[in-house]
Amino acid sequence: MGSIRRLTTVLGASALVLGTLTVSVAATSVSASAASKFKACVVTDTGGINDKSFNASAYAGLKDAAKKDSKISYTYLSSTSSTDYAPNIAKFVTEGCGIIVTVGFLMDAATAAAANAHPSQKFAIVDDAPKVKAGTHVDALQYETDQGGFLGGILAAGASKKGTVATYGGQNFSAVTLYMNGFVGGVRYYDKTYGKKVKVLGWTPPKTACSLAACAGTGTFVGNFTDQTAGKSDTTTFFSEGADIVFPVAGSVGLGSVAAAKLAGAGHSIMWVDSNGCVSDAADCKYFIGTVAKGVEPSVEAAVLSAAQGTFKAGTYIGTLANNGTAVEYGGIKVSAKLKSEIAKAKAGIIAGTISVNPNSYPAVK
Repeated sequence: MGSIRRLTTVLGASALVLGTLTVSVAATSVSASAASKFKACVVTDTGGINDKSFNASAYAGLKDAAKKDSKISYTYLSSTSSTDYAPNIAKFVTEGCGIIVTVGFLMDAATAAAANAHPSQKFAIVDDAPKVKAGTHVDALQYETDQGGFLGGILAAGASKKGTVATYGGQNFSAVTLYMNGFVGGVRYYDKTYGKKVKVLGWTPPKTACSLAACAGTGTFVGNFTDQTAGKSDTTTFFSEGADIVFPVAGSVGLGSVAAAKLAGAGHSIMWVDSNGCVSDAADCKYFIGTVAKGVEPSVEAAVLSAAQGTFKAGTYIGTLANNGTAVEYGGIKVSAKLKSEIAKAKAGIIAGTISVNPNSYPAVK
């Protein structure tokens, strides 16, 4: 499977037009093509613009839009804490941004408040659908990552040599736990289908089916998306408990997992999340068995282009395996043709509706 960025039909190949580059030291803001007519703006969550995950992917979506349409300029503001969300959004409103993209479900309240106060301002938000007054100015970008996570679970179960894998999250929200739930489902499916006994540490699914709105199981969470030391510690613990593949759903915290894999040595690997690990963190590609990817970059690009070109529509975009809104992408560790074929078969079944991604559909290994 190729990367989501290459597969998505909204992408093309045209030149990126760069004008003067400006840097706002106080606000950590960067802009390109300052003389352009349409300004696309992104407010990151606390992981920062270089989290090698969903913040970086959202910003890349702005850059991709600028490659397609030379009138688009782009800029960002980084949030160092939740108290930065509202002022960063407000700053962009006053600067006349054609669209403001907010990144992450933690920005729900700030985005909803700003959208309700400014009904003529276009917004897009990644991983969330905020409650806003009726209007035509908010595009909610959501992704059924349990589908991609399910394929990631199959990959992990099929590649594990020790018969134990693990996952953990940044915070206990459905945008995080949906990944983890699908991952457990994929492992259980693999066990049942191929007669294996691979167990999963770090997440116990709820008895009810998960959705984009709710996935309230129990598991291991760091409590944020920035503490790489905690990510390293949790991953080291999983390795000590017999896991050989760990799937962090925690943004830049996952870099701590990579550090743990390096220390643990041969036979220990990481499954990355959101954006292809071998692209976003190429130096560590050899530690990635694969990535459960989310189509943040192409969906943000599409939202920006529609706003710039006058075709913007409010509502909810749902990314699935069928529309490349989520996927499994292989990493630097070799995966057998047989396992790839098994994953492809499961993907087709999920799209066709004949394979459930609900882990409760399959028995758990004890």
